[in-house]
Amino acid sequence: MNTPQTDQSSSEPQAIPAARVAALTAVEQALPISGKPGQDIQPALDNALRVLHDPRDKGLATELSYGFLRFKGRMDHLVRRHLAKPERTHPLILRVLGMAAFELTHLGGIPPHATLSWAVDAVKSRLGQASANVANAVLRRIQDLGPDALNRAFYEHGSTSRAQALSIWYSCPEWLVRLWLRDYGDRRTHDLLEAQLLPPLTGVRVNALHERARPAFDYLVSQPGVAYAEYPPFLAYDPAKATAVLPDLVSGEREGLLSRQSVAVGDIMRRLDSVNWPEPIWDACAGRGGKTAVLLEQGHERVWASDVNARRLRGLRNEMKRLNLPQIPAFLTNAATACFREAPATILVDAPCSGLGVLSRRPDAKWKRTQTDITNLAGIQRAIIHGCADKLPAGGLLVYMTCTMTRDENERQGEIIESLGFTREILAGWDDQSLLREFFYGGVWKKNS
Repeated sequence: MNTPQTDQSSSEPQAIPAARVAALTAVEQALPISGKPGQDIQPALDNALRVLHDPRDKGLATELSYGFLRFKGRMDHLVRRHLAKPERTHPLILRVLGMAAFELTHLGGIPPHATLSWAVDAVKSRLGQASANVANAVLRRIQDLGPDALNRAFYEHGSTSRAQALSIWYSCPEWLVRLWLRDYGDRRTHDLLEAQLLPPLTGVRVNALHERARPAFDYLVSQPGVAYAEYPPFLAYDPAKATAVLPDLVSGEREGLLSRQSVAVGDIMRRLDSVNWPEPIWDACAGRGGKTAVLLEQGHERVWASDVNARRLRGLRNEMKRLNLPQIPAFLTNAATACFREAPATILVDAPCSGLGVLSRRPDAKWKRTQTDITNLAGIQRAIIHGCADKLPAGGLLVYMTCTMTRDENERQGEIIESLGFTREILAGWDDQSLLREFFYGGVWKKNS
């Protein structure tokens, strides 16, 4: 669609709409142009949204920042194809143009002239008129593409390899596409790439110990947009249709009846038969206690939790209080070196990992992770496995899981567990996790006599 031409050269920079400022700020804090380490996108966005009061502005800022991060690779390619010397273009121009290109191509309810206006003004206010003219010209060319801006062949044209073509179209780093093709083959790589471009399902866990658990579950199942429902009580909603239940979620959280949690967590816990794990159970990398709460809500009584981060442990204790669950032993320790007077019967290791199975929820991670990260994390995981294996008596269970998809962090760690004298009892592998838009790996191993 063409819009009337405006003379950007003579206009003064206008105030950039607050929603775009918030989105630009959040993305900059998550992926600093300087290349320095950034925050995770959700806390970065939470900070940026504090100055917004209109729910529509908050929704747009969220959609723009998360959407851009999901499609950043594709948008960068689109922008660079319309620049004479992309390698010499200021990184700020590339960032603004990428976000504006996403808005033009994926947010159809916004008039193109509004997108061009804020993007050109954002460049002009920082880098001057000449750079603003470049931004204006590039965005008009992208606008003129029309439907071709969503044509896969347009992006794959000129690619020198299949991995490169997949990388551009699915907006995923080429090193990661190559790793998945090597580790999992074409079909599974396609599932991973498709899922990471989708917004995550809105996951809900009902507190099974609450007196209104079953009625609440039945009510939530009856609401529009249910994509998954399983009792013990986990549900997931299509995010586009989840707005109908948001007021119920807010009030249910206040009452300790509901928690927001990825439904993939409930799925992996169910497939690993967590309700039947022998006690005491030590959640060795508990974080803020999501899986700890699942165990307690399932009726387990002797559960311990630990983490290496004191702030996360404070969050865990607050979560137990909100849910009216027992204040279990929760202590600061390294899972690889912890000591106990009483041996646990089950150790749950939700290992620190690269998070490459939950990119729909954490799209910034794919632009931060490297192959070196995977190697380093695999070393940390091995140390935890060795430390935990020593703490279990014969017949004890070692439960290992991650929210990533790399063989070094998953299957090869399972081989290490078996080399330490364990027999695999359960393996929760691929199944139909692509329907959940997130991928977890997990297994249960029993220590031999």
